[in-house]
Amino acid sequence: MKAKAVSKHMQRVAALPCCLCGAMPVELHHIREGQGASQRAGDMLVIPLCPACHRGPKGVHGDKTMLRIRKASEMDLLNETLTKVFA
Repeated sequence: MKAKAVSKHMQRVAALPCCLCGAMPVELHHIREGQGASQRAGDMLVIPLCPACHRGPKGVHGDKTMLRIRKASEMDLLNETLTKVFA
């Protein structure tokens, strides 16, 4: 995909609220499901997360409490995000 289209997609995702708690502003999290230990998904496979839900102790890079509370996987959140972006 062309860099301009990827950049526009990332801007659209960054304009959404956190997909776990609804807070703003957000950081873009590259989903990890299906990736190796040191691999990261492409720039189209991002979800919006506030800093606490992204890098905090209960966030996706912590113990994943927020994912368990939502009863959602990163793939579920990606599906929700893409539905909002392309709706």
